[in-house]
Amino acid sequence: MAEDGDPFAKLIVETDTFGSRVRVRGAETGLYICMNKKGKLIAKSNGKGKDCVFTEIVLENNYTALQNAKYEGWYMAFTRKGRPRKGSKTRQHQREVHFMKRLPRGHHTTEQSLRFEFLNYPPFTRSLRGSQRTWAPEPR
Repeated sequence: MAEDGDPFAKLIVETDTFGSRVRVRGAETGLYICMNKKGKLIAKSNGKGKDCVFTEIVLENNYTALQNAKYEGWYMAFTRKGRPRKGSKTRQHQREVHFMKRLPRGHHTTEQSLRFEFLNYPPFTRSLRGSQRTWAPEPR
């Protein structure tokens, strides 16, 4: 129920493994958001268990849904008032399940930082033996 800009509202999303598995940790408290066997969202200091791992699903509307890795079909969800919903009562299409990642207040991206930077490297050639690789200068 934190206001925008409140330090307790800032969440850190950490990747668990390769792919879309993540763990969510509160920046201020350092506690991980986990789900117990009743579908209730709880906080744990150690987020290593499978109940603290969520699969990040990017939806058609560009929102993100977080499905629990241990209890498939149960999603992390919060009501409009900020209260957590039980995972057993959630579905992927519900509005309470849809999240949007954004930068914290004061962190602005410029259009220039979103552009790709292209680097020109000289062409790659092989030496006579094939085991050593060398760079050849660009022809002029």
